[in-house]
Amino acid sequence: MKHSLFLSLCGLFLIMGLVGCGSSSTPVSEAAPTRKPFTFSNTVLSLTFDDGDADNYDVRSVLAENNLHATFYIISGFIGIDGYMTKDQLRGLYEDGNEIGGHTRDHMKLTEVRGADLQYQVCQNRQDLVSLGFDPVSFAYPYGQYDDEAKQAVKDCGFMNARLVTHGPEVIPPQDLYGLRAMPYIVKDTQVDKIQRYVKGVEKDGGGWAILTFHHVCDQCDQYSITPEDFIKFAKWLHLQQQHGLVIKTIGEVLESGTTGTVQP
Repeated sequence: MKHSLFLSLCGLFLIMGLVGCGSSSTPVSEAAPTRKPFTFSNTVLSLTFDDGDADNYDVRSVLAENNLHATFYIISGFIGIDGYMTKDQLRGLYEDGNEIGGHTRDHMKLTEVRGADLQYQVCQNRQDLVSLGFDPVSFAYPYGQYDDEAKQAVKDCGFMNARLVTHGPEVIPPQDLYGLRAMPYIVKDTQVDKIQRYVKGVEKDGGGWAILTFHHVCDQCDQYSITPEDFIKFAKWLHLQQQHGLVIKTIGEVLESGTTGTVQP
């Protein structure tokens, strides 16, 4: 009886040993390392759209869905004509919290008009927008062209700031309210990952104000364009980055708030 029990126990231990050996020989898979998300601590971003092109209205729902607001610089003499947004479309964007700014009456290079003509292009632009119920405080120079007389006209006509098209990022507070520096133009061959690098690069360099300039939102319809698919992709990425510290505001909001501190690039 004892002998039989001894043999039974030996057999049981042998089986357990074999099972144990089998499990120990199986490699244990290691969990893939978790990639630490990129975080922002000193960067502000503004999305801006020039001209008031009709296809810009298509981004309205994309902005709303991703908790984003943008600044739309409008050529007031083109409102409602073929290829440009209507008054009602502009009001819809404004009601969503987007900013409506000025971009001259007829999209003239302000270095090529003088005196009364210059005043008309800027002042009438602002008056047109005010008459539609907007409060335009921000302006963008067509083609980025400006000089001292143009800057003075923008100021005299009641705009509180004006955007250029190059030399960004900007610092907060800006050195020149009528010379806000923007990141490179977004053109049809600017890939989404490159735009993302623009934004990340500002943070990596110490922070600052990244002002992005868009024109058309369409499928390769113009040199200065981004496809709807790419804009949606970028908007979703921005929505995620807001959870990692990226501050996104309109031009007017940034300057109205006075910012919560100095942001240097």
